[in-house]
Amino acid sequence: MDHSLRALLVDDEKNARLTLKRILAMYCPEVDIIGEAAEVVSAAKLIRQTAPDIVFLDIRIGQYTGFDLLEMLPDPQFHLVFVTAYDEYALQAFEYSALDYLLKPIDPDRLIEVVERCKASTNRGQLSDRLQNVEQQWQKEEPEVVVVNNEQGYHFITVSSLIRLSSDKGVTTFHINGQADISVARNLGEFARMLPEALFFRCHQSHLINMRWISSYLFQDGGKIITKDQAAIPLARARKDLFLAKLKEFR
Repeated sequence: MDHSLRALLVDDEKNARLTLKRILAMYCPEVDIIGEAAEVVSAAKLIRQTAPDIVFLDIRIGQYTGFDLLEMLPDPQFHLVFVTAYDEYALQAFEYSALDYLLKPIDPDRLIEVVERCKASTNRGQLSDRLQNVEQQWQKEEPEVVVVNNEQGYHFITVSSLIRLSSDKGVTTFHINGQADISVARNLGEFARMLPEALFFRCHQSHLINMRWISSYLFQDGGKIITKDQAAIPLARARKDLFLAKLKEFR
């Protein structure tokens, strides 16, 4: 028997929440969105106040993860759906632990499948063990591959071969050793959160670099980074001290 589902959306990207709302309204009208949150503390408070049936939870929320939010909820009693732009390693972790997930950009058919599974579920609790499994796998190692998609299809990018990312007007371009550039109509910040923080550094609003692919750092013009593909990348003045500290780790 059909029934409505009371849902919360937790994602620090306003556009991502808006997109999910539109897709839900179009393909899953039985889902009633009762609230939204952009950070973990307000999300935890909202969950306690509203007792939703389903929570769509981004895996990265600012400087935190969805796991940080779930730690604030010792006995979650809702159907949990992770929403992620992450690679196949992360998806394998979700599947291993029998947790629902949606991959950005969201496939409507996949969304319908997840919502139907939630409607059929009689047990929305007992998440603790499965969450522990997926968190352990998530933290076990850095991803070796990231998957991105554009109008041409899905692209599997080896992290170690990714030299840098550049952004212009909401389009991010991946510059990869030995391969043609790949452009994706998404903000650089989303990929900055996806890639290993120990390896990648956002040296400028429009540039994210792989520290292992730096060829030179020049003092001219306030600081300029030369990568091994011969690109000259500006270093924002406010990021200079952070960059020099990080550079020492790679000497």
